Amino acid sequence: MANEVALNIYQTKSDRIALDKTLEQKIELTGTFREPTNVIDPVIEIQANPSTIAVRNYFDIPAFNRSYFITDIVASGYGRVIIKGHVDVLSSYAAEVRKLKAVIARQENRYNLYIDDNLFKIDSRTIIQTKEFTGGGTFAANPGICLVLVG
Repeated sequence: MANEVALNIYQTKSDRIALDKTLEQKIELTGTFREPTNVIDPVIEIQANPSTIAVRNYFDIPAFNRSYFITDIVASGYGRVIIKGHVDVLSSYAAEVRKLKAVIARQENRYNLYIDDNLFKIDSRTIIQTKEFTGGGTFAANPGICLVLVG
């Protein structure tokens, strides 16, 4: 059939923002698009045991050359399962992301102090101390103002 698609379903414990996911428990299946679908949020119906699919959270569609997070699993009866997914942009375009040359303006652990960043928290306080000159000398004989800036 024209609306059949091959897919691989996995279990992953990798963070959603990880570029490379560690994929386990691969199952190769063929499914059909449940409704008119798109490559960003596909809806696919497969023949499988719902309890086997329920522990999976990731799949890829080689024909689309994309990977997906499973967003919903619905048992539709007679051993059929409907899987809804949302594209994993980082893993789908990992090769392109690795080729990028960019200035990372914000990162949680390493800062570039040469880039103006109004969200970077700094400690800026003015400390004013007044000290009286004692013990003779020019300042004691001729009182006035002496400004000393230390930075």
